Amino acid sequence: MPSPFPGMDPYLEGHLWPDVHQTVAGEISRRLSRALRPKYVTRLAVAAVEDDSSTPEIDSQDRIVTIEIFDLEHNQLVTSIEILSPVNKRSPGLEKFVAKRERLRNAGVNLLTIDLIRRGQRALPSTPSTESRRLAQADYLVTLLRGMDYRMQAWPIRLQEPLPVVAVPLRPPDADVPLDLNGILAAIYDEAGYDLTIDYSTPPPAPSLDEESAMWLEQQLSAIRAQ
Repeated sequence: MPSPFPGMDPYLEGHLWPDVHQTVAGEISRRLSRALRPKYVTRLAVAAVEDDSSTPEIDSQDRIVTIEIFDLEHNQLVTSIEILSPVNKRSPGLEKFVAKRERLRNAGVNLLTIDLIRRGQRALPSTPSTESRRLAQADYLVTLLRGMDYRMQAWPIRLQEPLPVVAVPLRPPDADVPLDLNGILAAIYDEAGYDLTIDYSTPPPAPSLDEESAMWLEQQLSAIRAQ
């Protein structure tokens, strides 16, 4: 059964998120691996991050999975794809993520950041104040920093919208590779059987939706709840 939502399913942001995070990372790696041969390879890097915030998750240690793309000729990291978790969006994990972002940028590594959780704080690179507010208020957000280029490309996403096809940069002059985030989410939702686990008769995980989004959500779920 497909998700009742056109893009991100807010019910995946709660207790299912650790599984969603790792499953999405694996699917991204598989799809890119096929597209990047024979010049590049993808690898999954797993880091255990201690969550010593004042409101810790059930498990105080989060496993963060990053997709890394390596240039085979030079065996160098070219692009890092970060899927944010709640621990990346509050102290002290937020500051650690910002520091990592700066290290990658200074090393000339491309950074694609995928934020599919509404809760927490977004630490955006320097942007005009109006643009920063718009991106901070988006339900979901994908950003791209290309190596030493301090300009940021962004895909702000509303709950009501499909996830975008985003660009995965490589080493020049190689062209960007398209990454269909909506197709990836749809595939893992079906394969993992999340519809068998989610109780759509209850409200979605925090934070609360605004009035417009809450009404839209009720319309999306009306058919399921009537069964």
